[in-house]
Amino acid sequence: MTQPITTTRTPTDSSNGDTAAVPKWHDFASAIRQSLINAHPGWATISGVITTHPPYAVPADAPVSEGAPQDQANPASNTARAVESANDAPRTDLDDILDFVEAEAAEAAALFSDALPPVPDGKDAPAYTLRPATALAVARLAATFPSPAALYAALSAAGSMTVLAVNSPELDETVCKLLDHLLSRARIWPNNAPLPHVVRAEEAVLSKDSRKKDTGLIDQLVPTIRTALETRRPVVAVAAAAGTLPSALRALEPSIITLAPLDRAMLAEILTDAYPDTGDRIDGDTAALARLPDDDQCKRLGPDDLVLALRSPTLVGAISALVAATTPATTEGPGLADFPLPREVREPVEQMIADLRAWQAGEIPWQDVTRGILLSGPPGSGKTEVPRLIAKSAGINVIAGSIADWSAEGSRGSEVIKAMRACFAKAAAAAPAILFIDELDAVGDRDRVGDTNRSWTEYVVSGLLAAMDGYEGHEGVAIMGATNHVDRIDRAIRRPGRFDKVLRLGYPTHDLLPAAIRWQAWPNLTEVDLTGLAARAVGMSGAQIAAWVRSARGLARREPRPLSVEHLETTLRDLRPQMPDALRWQVAIHEAGHAVVGAATGVARPKLLALQADGGVTHSKRLMISQRRSEMEAALALDLAGRAAEVAVLGAPSGGAGGTEDSDLANATLLAVAMEASLGLGNHLVWQGSPQIVLDRLPLDGDLRDRVEGHLRRAEARALRIVEAHLPLLEEIASALYRSALLTGPELDALLARVSPEPAIGTPLTDARISTPQGTADPARDRADNINGDPDLRRPFAA
Repeated sequence: MTQPITTTRTPTDSSNGDTAAVPKWHDFASAIRQSLINAHPGWATISGVITTHPPYAVPADAPVSEGAPQDQANPASNTARAVESANDAPRTDLDDILDFVEAEAAEAAALFSDALPPVPDGKDAPAYTLRPATALAVARLAATFPSPAALYAALSAAGSMTVLAVNSPELDETVCKLLDHLLSRARIWPNNAPLPHVVRAEEAVLSKDSRKKDTGLIDQLVPTIRTALETRRPVVAVAAAAGTLPSALRALEPSIITLAPLDRAMLAEILTDAYPDTGDRIDGDTAALARLPDDDQCKRLGPDDLVLALRSPTLVGAISALVAATTPATTEGPGLADFPLPREVREPVEQMIADLRAWQAGEIPWQDVTRGILLSGPPGSGKTEVPRLIAKSAGINVIAGSIADWSAEGSRGSEVIKAMRACFAKAAAAAPAILFIDELDAVGDRDRVGDTNRSWTEYVVSGLLAAMDGYEGHEGVAIMGATNHVDRIDRAIRRPGRFDKVLRLGYPTHDLLPAAIRWQAWPNLTEVDLTGLAARAVGMSGAQIAAWVRSARGLARREPRPLSVEHLETTLRDLRPQMPDALRWQVAIHEAGHAVVGAATGVARPKLLALQADGGVTHSKRLMISQRRSEMEAALALDLAGRAAEVAVLGAPSGGAGGTEDSDLANATLLAVAMEASLGLGNHLVWQGSPQIVLDRLPLDGDLRDRVEGHLRRAEARALRIVEAHLPLLEEIASALYRSALLTGPELDALLARVSPEPAIGTPLTDARISTPQGTADPARDRADNINGDPDLRRPFAA
């Protein structure tokens, strides 16, 4: 039977003989350690380096066949050859079978001789040391409850529900088993007191498939927990982190105790026990202690880090490995301050970093920390780069996860939730930290029509909501997300309180393009004026710029000489060859039409016109205010202005207004559908669904299609009247664009100042981010590729 734990102090040898430095939890930890080693070898392993010999050896005096070649350096090989040739009788199938069985038995014996330590016979018995995960659990538990009396006082109240938060996704199971050992086998509990029921938090609640639908709170618990509650037996649930508690457990309002994080003193104790043969006690050696990571770094170490470090045969090697594991990688290069972020994104991100630092310094409470930022934008816009730069520049831990990563642990919803909770727990262990969830739209939307995997979506979305709500009050963890499609995320996930800010991160605008090129070209071209080169790169994403710079570096290496502007210009000509003259003039006319109609109607303020290799682009700041029908009709005219300009100047339109989902015709059609079926600005008031859903069934609804067609025809006629009234100015704008490939700033403003305005439809707002009333939607604005977080309209011309 296991001996009861006692905590008699044993003096610790140290260089100065002083025992005052022994931690107060040292005695309890030592007693637990000895109890575990005595109880079962599974808790421990042999200390030192294990050498394994072959399990079977042929006797040295085995006969050797006459004439067989002899190996004087390796007699064992002679013996093996002798046995192999001892019987010259013909072999049978039975001989082959017996040989196979013997070989399998020998292989199994060799395997188990490596896996299991030899059973001590009382003579020259090997020294045992706890396995790293067990040693870590013992140290943290003893530091939290420094004596059996303290453990009893914390966990023994009748009817109590206590959660032990481990803040380590790899340690909760070990702590649960350790507690079970202490309470049921180590005899530290009074005989007349009920033993607490110990369970892992995630195993305290029935799985979704195991419970009835619409069950009550208690019915969601496993039977053993329900029985414990009914009999007032104490319950101890071990959780990877408090924020990952299932909602049913959280509703019971448990008392939450967070295990003491690993610190330098605990780590010294673990190292001393792991290397008993060295004669060194690092916990009493001030110089050795100073070599260990500090307390903030130690708390990030998990069982895996200890396993990798303690494989070193020497204490010095283990310390070096631990220091390396806790030392952040130093990477050269530009940081967050140099990254080309628009003001609307940079300010909230920098505010969050400043708040996290202030909270860490104790200057502000957690409730004042900015958190809940969702980055939205097209692929290649730098959404995943921002969290990495936060980690690099601000020294704040960033823990990344995604549905793809979590699903790699298993396709079942319960496996995804388990991996999700482990990611949240890892963030809790690394606090202060940012938990970054990439590709958030992959989580799904419970309102999505036609979802064939609806039950999985509901389960995963509910699990994510529970985890996010659990971390709402979890100090030290701020959540960020990234998505290409905000509208595909479940509304409950993206509501304020979970994601307070949705920041639009588009492709670099013309004013940010020099910084974007310089970022990719670092450390070259840091002092070179890249304005002219950037003008020819308008419309490129960050990923495209990176590929462009890589091509230029390859060209520079072939020469060889350092990267220069000439290399970038050469490769850009290959990436964006100049359009034929006739097509270049056609695209210039098209973009000039957008600019003229935008200025004339007052529905948008053109900011930039540019020609690219495959077409053109117009950036316009939307000025829609009240979402009245007059504004919508003006926006439709703006959408079709490029097509109207081609008709006015060239006599016929091209297909450049259509084609892709972000084309002029696509935007105009979606807006017209919204007017008729969603916004109540058409012939009917019935709301038929969101604009995108209605658009999907447009080919099947002839009446709606006719009404939408009428909107588009009237808008095109209006745009045609405007461009015909400004035909000389339109051609002047197109000529300037044809020559320079870029029109922006004062030059563009001066040309558009000559446009005669239509009757005003409202006063432009200074902050266009609030131009749409809350709770409504501007489909055209939402479908636009917003720049700088403003509802700017990128209108590519498909050449």
